[in-house]
Formats: sequence, structure tokens, C-alpha cells
Amino acid sequence: MKKNWHIKSFGYRKSGVYLLVPLVGVLLALFFTAMEPMAFGQRFKYILHTLVMTSGIWTGCTLIVRYLWLKFPWEQMPGKHLVLEILLILGFTNLFSWGIYTFEQHMELFPPEEDLYLSILITNLITIIITGIHEAVEFYRQWKYNFSKSVRLEKDNIEARYEMLRNQINPHFLFNSLNSLVALVEDNKQAVSYIENLSGFLRYMLKSRDRQVVLLREEQQVLEQYVALQQTRFGSNLKVDIRLGEMHWHYATPPMVLQMLVENCIKHNVLSKEKPLYIQIWADGERLYVANTLQPRQSDCSTGHGLQNISERYRFFTTEQVCIHQSESEFKVSVPLLKVDL
Repeated sequence: MKKNWHIKSFGYRKSGVYLLVPLVGVLLALFFTAMEPMAFGQRFKYILHTLVMTSGIWTGCTLIVRYLWLKFPWEQMPGKHLVLEILLILGFTNLFSWGIYTFEQHMELFPPEEDLYLSILITNLITIIITGIHEAVEFYRQWKYNFSKSVRLEKDNIEARYEMLRNQINPHFLFNSLNSLVALVEDNKQAVSYIENLSGFLRYMLKSRDRQVVLLREEQQVLEQYVALQQTRFGSNLKVDIRLGEMHWHYATPPMVLQMLVENCIKHNVLSKEKPLYIQIWADGERLYVANTLQPRQSDCSTGHGLQNISERYRFFTTEQVCIHQSESEFKVSVPLLKVDL
């Protein structure tokens, strides 16, 4: 799969976390120095030292873990995530500890520490334990998010199936009726072509309703049928240029995405003899583009549900976003092409 990471799961917005870490540092310093007699100034330096070490290591490790979860999510790249985490955490902890120690010796804040390497080893062990706890929390949050998403998807599927059952027409009756209609109008080539395209389009809808993804070549075929149906209705007021080559046919998309994007263009724009609607469809790299001349209807009150629906469907397969670009003369949507084994 989105890199399927829920950004909100990091949950570092609460200022209480930032207050808790320095407080822990101060308490640790007070604990370790409580049994040793020393001047107030020396005790204050130890507290300041522990405060800097605790806050610095916590902040650095947090940023490293946050970056790795976003850039190399565990569910996609567990090996790379683990190796980089170990190297970056240990590297940062040692460099930071050594830097603080060097600075303190240069400023002559503390006498040379005889057990420096043992101290750094203990710091590393504590850091690994804290990082492990942090990772466990992130795993739990990720599991919770994925679980809630699965429940939501299952609910949506059940509702969609129920709605489909409510409105379902017997497919055999429908296609037999269309075949009979072809026989009645066989002398009218335009009518025959229209019925055949409608039959193919409806057949594809029924066939793909239970599939999560379909190959682009199938989407292109049904799109051509859909465009033919619309051009029968709008004539020369609708001009569609489909430029999808065989080099992209092995990619996949969720079913009916192309048809929904073209339908969206037609639904929200004026089509007239004076203002024909131009739609272009092409692929570049691993993205699919649908662009149209921007001539919005005066009474159009778009809710954006169509594009939102497409975006939601893509989130279950990839981290790549559905992108929308609008200029004064053009509206363009690009969606990622999926690599799948069908």
C-alpha cells in the first residue's frame, strides 16, 4: 500500500509534552545529586546539564522517528526503516553527547569524566529504550488508524451494495431488451452504434463493481464507449482527445475513474456551438491527466463530491495524491497510475 500513514498520529501538538520532558530532566538531576554534598552553583550546573541532554536527545530522536515514519513507513519498507533508525538514533545520540561533553570541558564547567564511555553507553541504552517505547506508541496509533479505516471502508461497501441491490435491474432482462432493440433499428446505423456502446458500458459497470482496480486498457475501452454516447447527445459541442498508448496499458486505476473525471467535466461546464467543450486525456510517467477548457455553468453549485470520492478511493492504494490545477482557461486533474498484479 500510502505509504498509508496518518499524519495526525504523531500527536505532538500538546504543549504538555514539551513541559514534561524538561521536568523529567530536572527531576533526574535532583535525584542523582541529592545524595552528594555540593555547592548550589555546582548543583545548578548539573541540573542544567541534565536538562540540556534530556531535551536535546528527546527532540532529536523525535524528529528522526517522525521523519522515518513519513519517508520510510514501516509497512512498506521495514528493513530500511529499522536500519536507518538505528544508525541515525545512535549517531545523533553519540554526536550530541560528545559535543556537549567537549563544550563543557572547554568551558571547564565540570572536571574530566573518568567513565565517559560508560556514561555514553548508558545514554545510548536509555535512548534505545525510549525510542522503542515511542515506536510502540506509533505502531499502536497506526494500527488504530488502519482499523478504523477498514471499518469505514467495509461500511461504505455495505451501503453501496445495499443501494445497488435496491436499484438493480435484472442484467439479463436489460441486455436481452437492448439486443431486441438493435434488431428493431438495424437500418439506423447511428442507433445501432449507440445501443451497442450503451450495452458495453453497462456490461462493464456490472462486471467491475466488485473489483478494486482494473487495467488502464479496460478503462480506456469503456471510456471510448462513454464518450461515444455523450457525443451522440452533444454532437460537435463536445470534443474529446484520448491519447493513451499501449505503454501505459499495464497500469491500473480504481474502476470508472476515467469515466467519472470526464463526466465531471461535462457536468460542470457549458457545452454549446459557440463554446464547445474540449477535453484531453493523456498519461505522462506514472500519472494520468484529464484537462478541459474552463467554461463553468452559471448555476453550477459543485459540491466536489466526485473528486473527493476519487481521492478517497486512491488513498487505499497509494500515497500519491490526486492533484487539481485550475487556471483562468483550464481545469486539470491528475491521478496516479497504480502498479498491480492482476
